[in-house]
Amino acid sequence: MEETKEKKKPFDPEGEGYDYETAEKYGIEPDATGHWQSREPVTGQILKGRKHPTFHLTIKGEEEAGHTIYKGKDGKYYSRPKGRTFLTE
Repeated sequence: MEETKEKKKPFDPEGEGYDYETAEKYGIEPDATGHWQSREPVTGQILKGRKHPTFHLTIKGEEEAGHTIYKGKDGKYYSRPKGRTFLTE
């Protein structure tokens, strides 16, 4: 199973994977269709790597929600409402 293999690899924010470890840490599970959400709502962390096949849809969705994506000091990507800054920057 591909998802199982991906879960064992460390998440690369620049890669094509998904951060299952962080998702599970925050109690995120796939929906009824098997889709995992793109953003962790507490920290705003984007859970898909930049090369993920649907990362462009995440960008579009965040823009439509009035958010912008930025790269944090830890190298991971985050979403925030436009015009706001956070400690992770």
